[in-house]
Amino acid sequence: MLIFKEKEALSDYLNSIRASQQNIGFVPTMGALHEGHLSLIKTCNAKNDLTVCSIFVNPTQFNDPNDLKNYPRPIENDIHLLTNIGCDVLFLPEVKEMYPESTEAETYDLNPIENI
Repeated sequence: MLIFKEKEALSDYLNSIRASQQNIGFVPTMGALHEGHLSLIKTCNAKNDLTVCSIFVNPTQFNDPNDLKNYPRPIENDIHLLTNIGCDVLFLPEVKEMYPESTEAETYDLNPIENI
């Protein structure tokens, strides 16, 4: 499995795949992979020539900074699972790669609704 950490390098690689008329499937995740993720990878493998999975814990998806801090990141296990299931490419960017202007996540106060 190839691992890319930079958008440009991944884009260059995928452009070469597209040039050869191969189908590319994409499964975006935040890691901490489980059977649901693996099922999506299997389906993607079956329907495409190349399967790309991303693991990106997106800080903008967390309202509570403690949730972001405590989100599980078992990357070695995730890589092992992806390799064993036959994923072709892993996109594993850092926050700075995805948000070069700021690494600060915006938070919103949702009042009582955030506890429902």
